[in-house]
Amino acid sequence: MSGFAGTFGGTFDAKKGRISVPASFRAALSRLGAEEIVLTPSRFGACIDVWPAPAYMAEVERRVAGLSQLSGEYQKIMRKLVSRIHTLRPDAEGRIVMPKELADKAGLDGEISFSGLGAYFQIWSAERLAEEEARLAAEDEGGDV
Repeated sequence: MSGFAGTFGGTFDAKKGRISVPASFRAALSRLGAEEIVLTPSRFGACIDVWPAPAYMAEVERRVAGLSQLSGEYQKIMRKLVSRIHTLRPDAEGRIVMPKELADKAGLDGEISFSGLGAYFQIWSAERLAEEEARLAAEDEGGDV
């Protein structure tokens, strides 16, 4: 699988608002030719979705293809997918300064986790990710996923 896989620990330096993207995720970004990343609050969990910028914008374009830029549907999609994003460029060591509003929304403080989801990855508070994993495990008991 190309892209982002696995879960890695890290720390959030609340004083500086800084994190370091794990080396394997930096390597995936490099393979994808993505110098910039898009950060957006997740719509499905208390975390931050992080996309390679070109892949994110391609997904946005796919969703609005064929719509008039003056239509309400176009504006609704763009408001949800573009007006809330933060585009950042990690430094040579993979560090980024996390926008405060995103850090607050995701409850980042101290220990964090990076979770790969194939095309993109998420940044979680380590505690919140553990809670989410426990919830998913409880749902899966007796299931086959």
